[in-house]
Amino acid sequence: MWYQIREYRDADYSAVRTIYTTGFREHVGTVYLLALKRPWIQGMLCGVCLLLHILSGSILTCILGVGGVILAIWMAVQYIFEQGIQLGLREDLLDIRNSYMQPGSRSCFWVVELKGSIVGTVGILPCVEEPGAWELKRISVKQEFRGRGLAKALCKTALEFVARHNVKRVVLFTSMVQTDAHNLYNSIGFEKEEEFV
Repeated sequence: MWYQIREYRDADYSAVRTIYTTGFREHVGTVYLLALKRPWIQGMLCGVCLLLHILSGSILTCILGVGGVILAIWMAVQYIFEQGIQLGLREDLLDIRNSYMQPGSRSCFWVVELKGSIVGTVGILPCVEEPGAWELKRISVKQEFRGRGLAKALCKTALEFVARHNVKRVVLFTSMVQTDAHNLYNSIGFEKEEEFV
């Protein structure tokens, strides 16, 4: 397999945004199922069922009511994900060159090109949440190209870049459902410091 990791070019704009959007959306189902497993949500569903049974005396009403709440939870998870996607597209991915590729800055954005197509991305820039640290961002590889070491190669490219610029601390944020990503980050030396919902 031949691939090339190179710095972002303006012609990559649409491909980068599509990879980000598609990769983000892949986790909707997993997060939805995780939400349904939360004890407070299960308690709420039982409460809705009990209340509807008391009010209507009908099992069918209970089933329809609980089904409606489950559908509402699905729509809420999708809405939250779409808001997250739009936020990323409005922030650093709105103007990738300006966000990452300023001459003399210690930030950069790379793509991995395979057979003429952009199949993965990574960026690094100063971390807003932790002054003095740099943040690894927008790590994504198209699903059909995963398991080939491309994400690891992208991350190593970014880490070599910051090492040349004497950056001492690199952080990243990822969701708890991305277990493959956690394994990757552990394999290249990252350690979990904090977990939050």
